[in-house]
This record gives sequence, structure tokens and C-alpha cells, in this order.
Amino acid sequence: MKTLLCGVIAVVFSVSAVFMTGASVAQANSKKALVVVSFGTTFEEARQNDIEGIENALKKAFPDREFRRAFTSKIVMKRMLENQGIKVNDLETTLKELKAEGYEDILIQPTHLIHGEEYERKVLGTVSKFEKEFAKVSVGKPLMTDEKDYAIVAAALATQFPALEKDEAVIFMGHGSPRDNNKSFGNTYKTLQAAFDAEKMSVLIGVVEEVDHPNFEDMYAMFKERGYKSAVFMPLMVVSGDHANNDMAGDEEDSWKSMIEKDGYKTKVQFGGIGRNVAIQAIYVEHALEALK
Repeated sequence: MKTLLCGVIAVVFSVSAVFMTGASVAQANSKKALVVVSFGTTFEEARQNDIEGIENALKKAFPDREFRRAFTSKIVMKRMLENQGIKVNDLETTLKELKAEGYEDILIQPTHLIHGEEYERKVLGTVSKFEKEFAKVSVGKPLMTDEKDYAIVAAALATQFPALEKDEAVIFMGHGSPRDNNKSFGNTYKTLQAAFDAEKMSVLIGVVEEVDHPNFEDMYAMFKERGYKSAVFMPLMVVSGDHANNDMAGDEEDSWKSMIEKDGYKTKVQFGGIGRNVAIQAIYVEHALEALK
């Protein structure tokens, strides 16, 4: 799996270099922009290390494009403005501004993990309003969308694992989807679990949304069935924010960490969103390149 990942990263950045050389010449007279759209976070550390980690990788891959940031969470944008004085626009406002400024070629790359409601409604739904406003609009896919993505994502995530003890597992907390009207529901995290299982890696995945699967109960049943004695909790989210700090590793009795410790199991916590993972960043770059093709 590590060989697969190294090959993918090398190809992504070599293709990026070749692609940009040709693109810069072919479209020298076109005003081009890169919009990286994220759910967002009010945690400054996570914003700088996770969201900006992906943004910087994409800016480096597409240096001839004007960069813009957009968020999809209205609550996050509201709280950032009120509490931190930081203004971030939503995607619709960003596209309106780019149109007014004369940009013609727009590349949009979301940092969302799954093809869920946020991506369908707030990214694709918004873009559909602007299809005739620009000469070209390209939209990249979320991290885990196509069948080929899962083995590569699993390998990328494995680069951040600590050394595991005997009978110890990494437990990832993902978000999951609250509704069954999208491609991700009941599918994405199960498929990623299968990718880890195929490589016989001691990894279990659960999601916060109880209606989606595998939820905590699904994950915990597998943890016991496989005979693990201890766990290392890690967020399977771009940013390590509220869910990671409270739902996953909080001191409250209903956090995942507390519930497992109550049954006598040992736990550790490794914070940090996956947005700071260089291998994950490379996958987003690849998806952006695919969108332009």
C-alpha cells in the first residue's frame, strides 16, 4: 500500500507541473481563478494547519490562478465574523465577486470528504446557478467519491498512524451523513473500512451521525469482536474541531473515549485533522487536475 501511495503522490505532482506549463501558455489571456471551498471551522489552529494545508497545496499546483477561499457553513462564517472579526464568503458570493471582476475560467475544489449533502446542495447546487456566467467552470470531487479513491485514501491515512501495540487499534471518527439522499450515506465509510481490512490493518471507522453507518455501536461491536484491548482515537475529518474535542475525546460520559474506558479498555488520542496530511493534500490536487481534464 505504501508503494501505491508513493506512486500516486509522484504522479500527481509531476502531472501538475506538466499540466500547468501547458495551461499557462494555452490560456494566457484568460482570467482564471481557483476557489477552495470548505465546510469551515472556528478553531484557528485547525484552520491554519488543516484547511490552509490543503489550500496551500492547491495554490502551489495552480500558480496561475487567483486564489479565493469559501466556506459552506453559515454558522461557522457567522461566528468567525462576530467573535474573531474574520470574514469568509460563501461560494455564491465568491462566484459573484469573480464574475464582477472579469474572471472567465473558474476551478472549484471542495475539501469535503464525502459526496454528501453539503457537497450536493451547497457546492454543486450553487455552481448550477452560474453555469452560463463563466466561459468555463470545473468542479473537483470530494476526497472519497470514486471506487479508486478508497485504497489511496487508506494508504494516505496510514502515513499518520503511530506505532501500535499488540491488540491495539486506530479508531477513526468520521462525520457521516444525516440524510439518505446522497451517494455517501451507508456507503463511503463502509468502503473505506473494507480498504483497511483488505490490507489487514488494525483500523476501525465509526461516524458521529447515528443514522449513518458504521455508527458508534457498529464500530464498537467490531472492536470487541476482533479482540482489541486498547485504542488510539483519531479524527477522520479535515479539521480537528468540536466533534474531535468533545464527541470523540471529551471528558463527558457519552464521548467515545469515555464509553470505551468505562468498559476497561485503554485509550490514547491523536488530535489533528487530516487536512495537514501531505498525502491527503496530494489527493485533492489530483481531483482538481481531473476536473480540468
